[in-house]
Amino acid sequence: MKLNLSGAACLCFVLCSGPVMAEAPGQPRAPSGKFDWGANRLDPAALEKQIAGDQAEVNLDADILDRELDLNHAVAIAVSRHPSIADTIATLAESTSAIDVARAGYFPQITAGLGGGNSTLTGTGNTTSVSVSQMLFDFGKVSGAVDQAKAGVSRQQATVLKQIDTIAQQTAGAVINAHRYQVLEQIAKEQVTAVEKVLLMSQRRADAGVSTRSDPIQAESRVQSAQADLLQVSAQKAQAFEHLRTLLGGRFAGTIASLPEDKAALVALNPDPNTDGIPDVLAAKADMESAIAQLDVAKAQRWPTLTLDISQNKSLSGVNPSTYVPDGSYRSIMLDVSWKVFQGGALSAQIKAADNALASARSRVQVARLNGSDDARSFRELAIGAKGRFGVLERRKRSITEARNLYREQYKLGTRSILDLLNAEQEFFQAVSDEESVKHDFWINLVGYVAATGAGREFYGLNKTVVQGMDVLP
Repeated sequence: MKLNLSGAACLCFVLCSGPVMAEAPGQPRAPSGKFDWGANRLDPAALEKQIAGDQAEVNLDADILDRELDLNHAVAIAVSRHPSIADTIATLAESTSAIDVARAGYFPQITAGLGGGNSTLTGTGNTTSVSVSQMLFDFGKVSGAVDQAKAGVSRQQATVLKQIDTIAQQTAGAVINAHRYQVLEQIAKEQVTAVEKVLLMSQRRADAGVSTRSDPIQAESRVQSAQADLLQVSAQKAQAFEHLRTLLGGRFAGTIASLPEDKAALVALNPDPNTDGIPDVLAAKADMESAIAQLDVAKAQRWPTLTLDISQNKSLSGVNPSTYVPDGSYRSIMLDVSWKVFQGGALSAQIKAADNALASARSRVQVARLNGSDDARSFRELAIGAKGRFGVLERRKRSITEARNLYREQYKLGTRSILDLLNAEQEFFQAVSDEESVKHDFWINLVGYVAATGAGREFYGLNKTVVQGMDVLP
């Protein structure tokens, strides 16, 4: 069968169908839609203009005037300025509004309206109305919603604590690494000076004819190697200080104070750490409380809700549709019982879902405890290992120091080659560097253990202080 369309019909079909676009064979089709808002294009400049608003610039040029920065003060500066903590605090303030929303169910609900229309019975008229509904008893529906909102606030409080702990740990790690490279840079400078002294001594001996000309050449090569090591360590120090600047929110041109060994001695590296104060555990417990409240609300839906309803309307013009009296008014007071007797199994499904959510939340508490305990025990073993290596390296440094002094005297007497002396110098400074590196490795794992056990706020002195407007309590 053939279908013949007239010219007018064809024109109407084309106009109603919209634009016709040629499509190359093999090309993917463009997403269908009535409007194209540019969702298939990436234009950062246009996006920046579109979402531009009152955005604070990131300023890292403020000077921190401390000549010497200690660990606790650095952490205090970071947590007082870091925007990620401000973000979680703002979200916490937002979540508290959910409690007010849920509590509103306890108060009267007042509705007012104004309408007009035409009816075959009353004709044309305008009516104003007001109604008040007060919940009297609902078997725990509103209280369950309030408990669920409170659990959401508790979870967000745990999120704030976690972010404070995270920034504290990151800042402590940055301070430790900055101090590490600060010390290593000084060691590298001392190594350059020491090898330069060997070079000078070898040049004098070669000029006096008591040693070969190869001795200064070998010594000069070691000087250049030591200078290269110094440049590398200086670059690592600069990198560490820049990372610290990011966390502090300002430029620090002073020195890092010695790490507080007395505080480290007070940390008990417990093989079975207490995980009750870990923010992840607190958040999981809050999820469990929320699931319990969700289950209570679901069960309460099985029962009726008792409300007191008061309403009144008044005709502004025409006949009142409730009383059929011109310009009349109508009022009613009713005790209302509403009951969701059957919803096709929806209530049973909601209760089952709430039961499953509660089981899931309980499992998350266990997972949070396991993860926290695993992290703490891992950091503990690494810290203990670093402490053990420190003792070995300290003894190694003492023995190499004796060999270094002996080789220097023997070289002066001509009974020891310059290569042995240069190797002794290199081994000595390597031992000193290894000792400092292990000491700082211990500190990195110590602050990791403190963070994993939720004891960071106490360790850094943040308890009973105010962090960005929030009171931090033990």
